[in-house]
Amino acid sequence: MGLIIQSKKHYLTRFPFWLVIIVFLALAPAIVGLSGAWLSETFSGEPCHEGNCVWMVLPWLTLFTLPIGGLLLAIYLCIVIIDSISILKESKRASSNGKSETEELP
Repeated sequence: MGLIIQSKKHYLTRFPFWLVIIVFLALAPAIVGLSGAWLSETFSGEPCHEGNCVWMVLPWLTLFTLPIGGLLLAIYLCIVIIDSISILKESKRASSNGKSETEELP
């Protein structure tokens, strides 16, 4: 049985959910930093950059989170592919067993 994808309905529930979570966590410092800088610039009216706004320093952390997120994404996709192959094998085995049982019956 698979680790993540255990049935065909998990392609619609588990796969997209964890895919979005991994990508969001990899890009979280950039998203938070740019959103905060935009809000700060909107409310203060002054341009925001690394020298006068702490929000613009956060996107630099993406240099650490993006490679980690990429590695997690690669591992996740490998697990999903392995689970998909095992589901296909089980469904083929079940369908071949179903055909052989009906052929043996008179």
